[in-house]
Amino acid sequence: MPNPRILTALLVAGLAAHQAHAQPEAASTADTPPPSEQDSQTVTRDGKDIRFNFHAQTTYYDEADFDDANGTIQSWRNAIGIGASTDLGDGRISLDFDAEFTRNDFTDSSGAPVAVAPVVGRGSAPATPNAFGDVTILTLSTTYAGQLDSGNHWFVGGSVSSARESGADFDDSIIGTVFGGYRHKASDTLELGLGIAIKSRLEEDVLVIPLPQIRYDMGGGWVLSSQRAGVKLMYAASDSLSLGVAGEYESRSFRLDTSNAVSGGAATETRFPIAFQAEYKPSKAVLLSGRVGASLGSSVEFFDSSGNSVDTRDFDTVVFFSFGGTIFF
Repeated sequence: MPNPRILTALLVAGLAAHQAHAQPEAASTADTPPPSEQDSQTVTRDGKDIRFNFHAQTTYYDEADFDDANGTIQSWRNAIGIGASTDLGDGRISLDFDAEFTRNDFTDSSGAPVAVAPVVGRGSAPATPNAFGDVTILTLSTTYAGQLDSGNHWFVGGSVSSARESGADFDDSIIGTVFGGYRHKASDTLELGLGIAIKSRLEEDVLVIPLPQIRYDMGGGWVLSSQRAGVKLMYAASDSLSLGVAGEYESRSFRLDTSNAVSGGAATETRFPIAFQAEYKPSKAVLLSGRVGASLGSSVEFFDSSGNSVDTRDFDTVVFFSFGGTIFF
């Protein structure tokens, strides 16, 4: 479990970005569209409605055992970003830049640190799992959201990312994503729709991710809504505080360094986080949020530089903490 120093750092770091009314919420800097602008404060400059936001998030994944290898993985992920949006035609366009830094720590069965595992082989059970170092993901994304009429909304966008282990070549780490979707207002309490994201992956086939689009006001302060590649159910405890649960799908692909056991290859990490979630908005300019939950069905798959899958490792359910915030100006 995290020690007090880690918990203190997590609490100080600031809380998670939000979701735009007509677009999916940002899942991660590598995967999806930028954070929300829907609650940001409007600032008029030179006659134009411009909105800016700065967002930061930190997530700590506790130590997890590998199912089919002796050893553990532990991760601490920090992300920051800045975004801007303005009216364009009948809709609104946004541009975001995000940077995500993940520290990964591996240990063997004795608890000793593992830098790079010496054994590669799908289906075998090496003494230690394949390891990788710290990972950096830089993402530039844009989204255009519009409406056909008061009851029909749509969005489209794309992003380009560099995702790589420390030391890996920048030129070999580029990932692209395009996404779009539609939402229909069926009644005063229900909006339904569907989006899709198509993402390239390093040394793999493209990944197609469904993006559910829903907002259902259930009454009594309960709202079911989309959250990235998943959903959340929130209860409005007050005008500024909401509490609930959330679940989603996450996938990250990144280039490995040539010093890795899978030299110059790539790795894809997959998680299914389910969490209790809190959102606190003390003013129109500030949004804070936090999550405590478990990451289910987690795995990491390694590919060599020719695109062959050489190793797949599942790891146990792990507790995680996530805190973040957005400032609108």
